[in-house]
Parts: sequence; structure tokens; C-alpha cells
Amino acid sequence: MAAFAVTTSAKEENAVLAATARQWAEELGVRYVPREKGQTLPAMLVRYGLAALLIAAETGPRVYTPEGTMFYHPGLGTVRWQRVVLKGEGDNFLRALAVRPGQKVLDATLGLAADALLASHAVGPSGRVTGLEASPLLYFLTSRGVQNYEGKFPELTQDLRRIEVVQAEASAYLKQLPADSYDVVCFDPMFRHPVRRSSAMQPLRPLAWRLPLSTETVDEALRVAPRVVIKERTEEVLREYGCRTFTGTRYSGVRFGIRTRGEKN
Repeated sequence: MAAFAVTTSAKEENAVLAATARQWAEELGVRYVPREKGQTLPAMLVRYGLAALLIAAETGPRVYTPEGTMFYHPGLGTVRWQRVVLKGEGDNFLRALAVRPGQKVLDATLGLAADALLASHAVGPSGRVTGLEASPLLYFLTSRGVQNYEGKFPELTQDLRRIEVVQAEASAYLKQLPADSYDVVCFDPMFRHPVRRSSAMQPLRPLAWRLPLSTETVDEALRVAPRVVIKERTEEVLREYGCRTFTGTRYSGVRFGIRTRGEKN
């Protein structure tokens, strides 16, 4: 697990932000390190032997890593949402999910909730989307982000608000669930691999959960839901997880593999 600590923005150092930073540090069980005058963020990482800093700022939490600084944003999820909702276009992820309003989706690798945003719209107010995030820092950023981010469109904001964020590692969480707790479980293990064209995501790379998705976890997911969707780069990798049905285009750079309970591998 990447080591991190909590500090404040140098330009906005004040008693209120310092108190907020201390509260976050206590909640996360990590150190609070005061931001000394003139001390740069890279220097603080070196001084304290950290991979990241959670920064309390007036605009909300920010995360700094050697790859850069970022605040919460659902990223390309907003663009995809607009294409689906406003333009009536299709989405490969939603095709793979094949969910209806009122159904339940478990996103076992939540990240910044870009996929979960689409799933939330698809199942609607009567449905349920739960997102698991194993990284404590990513969980902190996303759990607050889905409750505070204001999208350009009210319906997008409402879809985001309905996502339930849970800090948990997928394999352990799945084992605790009764059979048929969800209609679909989805995984995006690609996040652990650098994608240089996605520069906005680079600050999060050091924070991503490093353990690979195992076939045992996929099998456990198939107990929890009759349908499992996995996002990867190639069909070859997806076949290793037992997938025999695929969707997505070669132009997108990713494929979605689908496993359904009872199918023959």
C-alpha cells in the first residue's frame, strides 16, 4: 500500500484547514504533516518517505503524487454520460452490463466512478450501484467526490449521488456476500497499467491497488451475480478469466469480456 500523509495548501494555510487536515489524518490513520513555509510538495515526499500527499484546500481535497496534482472529477465518465443521455449513443460498457432499471450493479474496482456513473444512470433511481475501492486514498477522494461534485447537468449529479462507495478489496468483500446479491459484478483491472495518453489519470497511478485480478475472484463474483463483466486490452487476456463473449471495438483500445453463470468454458 502506497504511503501517504495529510497536509494543507501552502497558499491557504489557516487554522480551519489545519484542523480539517488533522481530522482527515485521524480518520485515515495516517500522519498529519504541517506545511512549512517555502517547503515544496516534492521535498515533503522525500523528507517523509511518502508516495502521495492528501491536501486540505479551500476547494476540497486534492491529491499530490510525483505524477502531478488532482482533485475529484469523474473524468471521461461525464463525456460518455452525455453521449448516452443527451445524444442517445451507445456505450460498450453498458452493452456489456445489459442491465435494466431497478437492477443492482457491483463495481468491484471503482477508481473515480466513471463506469459506475454510467451504471447508475442505467439502473435508475429504483436500482442500486455499489462501488468498491481498495486504496484508502482513492476511496477518500471518490467517496467525497460523488457526494460533492456538481455536474453541468442536474441528472448527471443525481446519478453520481446514488453511487454507494465502500472501502474494501474485492475478493474479501465478495466472500462476505450472499449468493445472488447483485445482478452484475464488473471489474476494471486495467487501471494498474499505465496509459500514457490518459494524462489526467497519471497522479493516481502510484495509489492504485497493485494486486492483479485472479480467476478465483472472478469465480466468486459469479456466485454473487449471474453476470460478470471484465474490462481488458485484449480477448486473449479475457479468455484467461473464462470469458467467451466479448464486446467493444478495436478502435477503443479495450474489450469487455462477459461471463454468465452456467455457461461452459
